Amino acid sequence: MPVLEKVSTLGDMKTLMNELHRLEVKFLFDFYGALQDFSSKKILPQWLQKKGINTVFISENGNDVLTKINGSKRLSVIIYDIETPDLNGLQFLAALEKAPDLKSRCKIILATPKLSPDAKSKLLHLGVAALISKPLDGEELRVAFEKIGLDY
Repeated sequence: MPVLEKVSTLGDMKTLMNELHRLEVKFLFDFYGALQDFSSKKILPQWLQKKGINTVFISENGNDVLTKINGSKRLSVIIYDIETPDLNGLQFLAALEKAPDLKSRCKIILATPKLSPDAKSKLLHLGVAALISKPLDGEELRVAFEKIGLDY
């Protein structure tokens, strides 16, 4: 039975419109990961795939991620390991500060070890949308994605 045949009430129409909006928002973003540990590099694509997102670029090299997002004009969700060796999290944020047009297209979720509340506050002030712990966890990813306006 086609989906439109099921729409019989205003509530059904609102549900359909909400779902279409959610799907539209989801596919406006490119997804990237600068991740070090094996489990995180495995968990992120699996988690995104369960949410219907099959394309994610993951690298252990922060400069690769920076190059990729520079080459794209789309919005970007970046899950970035603060301990990325070639371009740590603070260096990555500083690189984005130098390119305001690029920074405005990025939602940064920073993967960190345990940090003090003061350190977390400073990172959020620098433009990080959400902080999650390493290795990645599905529930933390869900909460982080909600913070950036992608409800999964």
